[in-house]
Amino acid sequence: MLLEIEHHLRFDYSAFVRESHMEVRVEPRTQAGQVLHEFNLAVGPHAQPTRHEDWLGNALHWFSITDFHERVELLARSLVETAPAEIQPTELSDRLDAMCPELDSWDLLQFGGPVIHSKLLEQLDADIGLQKCSTIGELIAGIAGNLRSQIQYRSQVTNSSSTSDHCLKTRAGVCQDFAHVTLGLLRLHGVPCRYVNGYLHVEHLDKPAESHAWVEVHSPSHGWVGFDPTHACAPDERHVVVAYGRYYDDVPPNRGIFRGVAEEHLYAQVRTTPIERRERGHKPPPMVKEVPVFLEAPDVTASQQLRSDEAAQQQQQQ
Repeated sequence: MLLEIEHHLRFDYSAFVRESHMEVRVEPRTQAGQVLHEFNLAVGPHAQPTRHEDWLGNALHWFSITDFHERVELLARSLVETAPAEIQPTELSDRLDAMCPELDSWDLLQFGGPVIHSKLLEQLDADIGLQKCSTIGELIAGIAGNLRSQIQYRSQVTNSSSTSDHCLKTRAGVCQDFAHVTLGLLRLHGVPCRYVNGYLHVEHLDKPAESHAWVEVHSPSHGWVGFDPTHACAPDERHVVVAYGRYYDDVPPNRGIFRGVAEEHLYAQVRTTPIERRERGHKPPPMVKEVPVFLEAPDVTASQQLRSDEAAQQQQQQ
């Protein structure tokens, strides 16, 4: 599948701030089963992001804005080609009692951050009968067949800093929480596993595309193999990998700080569009409209007038 992806992030501040420093992970990876053909990142106010790769090979873009501003906008555009999964995770026949993880997988076996080794996790492991599993495939099949009966998918009961224990106490969460609980269960059984941050293309017209999270397990016989615990399935052509980590804290889509006395509100939107091919000479619309900056913070009246002028301009364009 050839997918065109637009990821729009907008940070609105309740008052003008002096500086913003931010890093984002929004560039899909190129790897087995996935090829990134195009990537563009625009930032407003104008900034020149620098790109480097972190310790797990994820692309990270970092930038600073050092004049007064009251919002920051980013638009990442990607063209990614994906392929179906080569193997179903439930088919992995590697025996759990014969697991001998490589040294470079040590970090991906440890509990830490939001993935907690607790009595709640051990009780869940017992309740869904995972102690009877003898292979990685059986372990994943047990999670796929039982986790949704223990945890309800529900938004606004957890947040980006919630732990696996918080999810287990509330018995509800979103894809990030399902991934963290699954990582905990896999690590209880000595299976190297990692958190995947990416996108999921949704076909339904009434439901937008979204950022998504799932996991990958390391099989001695097949290497890294994906598993989506939220949907109890193997990742397919609709899944696009952006970054790997031990858990969410390693690979959030955005992280940053600002200097000023203000409240920050984040608006995020993802749009994915399947296309047959890219037309030669294709010119996409402008990335990000100009976002003004100031050497000194405007007073409240000026700020309100600026917002009023922008609203009037948008109304005229519509």
